Amino acid sequence: MFFLYPIVIFLFSALLSTSAAPLPYSHSTSRQNQALTPYTPVRWLTHFGTSIPDDTVINLEWEGGSGEGFEVYYIPQWPHQTDYAPVDIANTVENHFTWRTPKRDAYPEGTTFILGINDALQSLAGGWYDVTGLMSFGRQ
Repeated sequence: MFFLYPIVIFLFSALLSTSAAPLPYSHSTSRQNQALTPYTPVRWLTHFGTSIPDDTVINLEWEGGSGEGFEVYYIPQWPHQTDYAPVDIANTVENHFTWRTPKRDAYPEGTTFILGINDALQSLAGGWYDVTGLMSFGRQ
């Protein structure tokens, strides 16, 4: 009787280890995911270059998303900064916004910005946001 316990334990552990195995990828799964998120990814249309000038009007434009609204923001970063937090530019249902950039003295020398756009519906797979690379802030 005792010799059956190791066999039962072995079979039980084999069953558990295969039940957690990932399912093979299929193209029908990909099509189902696309059906769940029929929106095009949010993408910047504005070409920013390598810097954001201070105290300047910039027309921000983007495409895609759910149409339910967008959050537009920037993240300032400067040398020796320890906490990073986004700064809201706008919450809008439009796909464009006219933004006056901060004045030069609003941030220390060497500040960089990352601009971001988030869709109001954050369940759009990986396409619910877009961010820029690091851009220097101020006149060069």
